[in-house]
Formats: sequence, structure tokens, C-alpha cells
Amino acid sequence: MNNIKYSICSNPDCIPVIHSNWYPPIAVQEKNPQYAQLLMPDLASAASEMTTVHTYLYQSWTIGNDYETIRCVIKRLAAVEQHHYAIIGQLIALLGGEPECRSTMNNSYWCGNMINYSCDLRTLLSNNAKSECFAAQAYAEQSQEIKDPCVSKMLARLSLDEELHVQIFNDFLQQI
Repeated sequence: MNNIKYSICSNPDCIPVIHSNWYPPIAVQEKNPQYAQLLMPDLASAASEMTTVHTYLYQSWTIGNDYETIRCVIKRLAAVEQHHYAIIGQLIALLGGEPECRSTMNNSYWCGNMINYSCDLRTLLSNNAKSECFAAQAYAEQSQEIKDPCVSKMLARLSLDEELHVQIFNDFLQQI
């Protein structure tokens, strides 16, 4: 446990929930509907920013007072994920896409059954860490695949936040 950076005994407001690097401007070099389609699952699918926002809000409402730091940090993380959701939606629109609350499959709209409603603390922290790891890897891969430098820089930056979130959840998990 010596490698724990984020303690569940800390003041939750002292735990950083965003990476220290600045966000680049929300911009695109030119419209590209194919790139917009690549980003759609990041917006509103089972493994998306929208699902993460709602999952974290649910968790912040249901985690007990014994774990106040975890509850408060998760609530702050929901705000970060909401920011990511807004960024992805804006990028999709700028690229010429329609930032609808659906995945790329026809008639596959986002709904509340995409949320993991587990109330077991170990389970939800583990699931959150896995979800954040998936998001970090997806953004990193997309940043390499998408050749628009504006979009690529933003995706690489979002990946840094997700990597930080993985570390936070893994640290919390080691302490319970």
C-alpha cells in the first residue's frame, strides 16, 4: 500500500480529478463525417461519457457516509465526465455529425439500463477503474487514428484525465 497516491482519508477536494495539462480548444480543421461517426460511441453508448456521468451520479447518491471521500470524489468525477461529454458532442457537431444520444447502430439509443447499478463498493470501484481504462485506451487509439490535429490533440488530452481516474479508483480499491 506504499504506492497509494490518493487516500480515502484525504479531504476529497484535495484529490485532483483532472490532469494538470490544459485542454486544447474545441475545434476541427475541417468537417469529416467519418470522424464524427468514430466519436459517436464515446458520446452515448453503453461504454460512453453519458453512461459514465449517470453511473457516477448514481454512485454519489448511494455510497454511504462511511466512505464520504469516495462519494465526494465520484461526484466531482461526474462533473469531469460531463465536461468530456460536452466536448465530444461539440466535436461531433463541428465534424458535421449529429451528436444524438445513440450509438452508431441504427435505433440503438442511450437508455438507463446501460448504467451499472451495483451498490457493492469493491465492485463499483473495480468496474469504474476498468471503464476508465477502456476510455483512456479508446481515446489514445482514436487520437492516433484521426488525422485532424485539433481533434487528435483533444482526444489525447481526454485520455490523460481517464488515466488519472484509473489511478484514483485503483488507489481507493486498495484501501477498502
